[in-house]
This record gives sequence, C-alpha cells and structure tokens, in this order.
Amino acid sequence: MSNTKPLQQHLVEQFNNYSTQELVILNNDIVKSNWGKSKSAFRSALLSALSKRGIDLSEIISKEDGITLIQRVAVRLEANRLIAI
Repeated sequence: MSNTKPLQQHLVEQFNNYSTQELVILNNDIVKSNWGKSKSAFRSALLSALSKRGIDLSEIISKEDGITLIQRVAVRLEANRLIAI
C-alpha cells in the first residue's frame, strides 16, 4: 500500500508557501500553456489556495444547472478579487 498523497492535496500544501501574487502568475502560466494531464489538479489546488486566503473568485466561477463551472482565463488581482483579463 502506498503512502503517497494525491497530487492535488500535495499541491495545496505546497501553495501555502507561495505569495498571492505568485499564485496569480502561476494561474496565468497554466492557462496560457499546455501542462498536460495534471493541469486540472494544479489549477484546482491553486484556486483552493487562493480561496483559503479570502480571495474572491466569484468572477471566474459560476453554477449552471447545479454544476460548478470555472473559467479557464488569465486573471489579475484587484481589491482582493480575481478579475478575468
């Protein structure tokens, strides 16, 4: 049996060491590039880390028919809120 953590959980823990601005830059890099199969795990962990810091993600997250949709867009931080650019 393996003791390894799922990638997303590991990333969330690591992203606690990043500044908010570094997380915004990383999001924009992920959106603009092809990170392969792990791209969604990176982005989910990154957005989770930003949310835990109290950053408002409402502009890029919406619900449609009970399904949460997250826009895959570059963002900037303005007044503690992510704004799509």
